[in-house]
Amino acid sequence: MQRTKLLLIGLGFFWIFAWSVFGSILGSRIEIMSATNADPTWLIGWQRTLLRSAHAHMNLMGITTILIGLTLNHLRTYFSQKNAKLLIIINTVSIPIFGFGIVLQAFYPNSNGTVSPVTAIAALGGILYIISIGIWSALFIFSAMKK
Repeated sequence: MQRTKLLLIGLGFFWIFAWSVFGSILGSRIEIMSATNADPTWLIGWQRTLLRSAHAHMNLMGITTILIGLTLNHLRTYFSQKNAKLLIIINTVSIPIFGFGIVLQAFYPNSNGTVSPVTAIAALGGILYIISIGIWSALFIFSAMKK
């Protein structure tokens, strides 16, 4: 039963990781459309989709923070305390960086086809978050395989 529990936790984190990647792809798609001078009404529709996606991502990020706290005790046997603290800091810092960047993107969309500082802020937060959740899910999946 313990192995199944660990596998489910790991897969849950993996799905959150996978959908975070999808949201990042959606955001980059909007950047590409704005650089190619897409129809403004179509672009606005995509930007609204991005804002809904950002809302969902921010909720998922809050849920994963809770899940990390609830599952931390289990991983102490597989992960040093120093590495766990580093991963938690990366995860916790990535969330406000991503949120700040994504909200700025809604008000200051990229218009010249280059990576704007606003896009870079959101991308940095998103990349850090995806890395932390990817590592967390891998730890659970590998610990389930060891048992």
